[in-house]
Amino acid sequence: MNEAQALRLCIEHRDPAGFEFLVRKYEREAYLHATALLGNRHDAADACQESFAKAFASLSRLSEINAFYPWFYRILRNHCLNALSRRKTASDYSDAIRHDGEPSRVSAETDAISSEEAARVWSTLGSLKPEFREILALKFIRGYDYRMLAELIGIPRGTVMSRLYHARKAFQQAYESADASLESTR
Repeated sequence: MNEAQALRLCIEHRDPAGFEFLVRKYEREAYLHATALLGNRHDAADACQESFAKAFASLSRLSEINAFYPWFYRILRNHCLNALSRRKTASDYSDAIRHDGEPSRVSAETDAISSEEAARVWSTLGSLKPEFREILALKFIRGYDYRMLAELIGIPRGTVMSRLYHARKAFQQAYESADASLESTR
């Protein structure tokens, strides 16, 4: 099979075999480009996977395409640039909260404490049951409001409020328990 045949299979028949050929042919190149844009291998792998999925969904809407990779690269590039923009926005937001508009004068000791604290938060979050992890991450990491949470998860707004309450309580108990364990080992 060649690229033209694979594209024809995808466009005319939505055949996954044709798309698999294209993914195999371009996955390394896409990964290298995504890594260069994002600077992180894990994020690059995610970006490639999501971009290939978007491309497969979009191919059937095209009437013709001469070359796959230039078209696909625009999808990949836009995805990576959006990811970088979200990363920068999140970083700017967390810096603004952390520094409250003051110039950054963070010592190495403060950095070590902050990274230790962050590790404890993530560890505690990971110890919760999935429905609590999900709602806490969507609310406090992604910043979604109650309406959006209800829509995303597919539950009523009142259930969102209740689940958030119980998730916060579970997080607080797990965090305090981990904190007590840490204090007893010191």
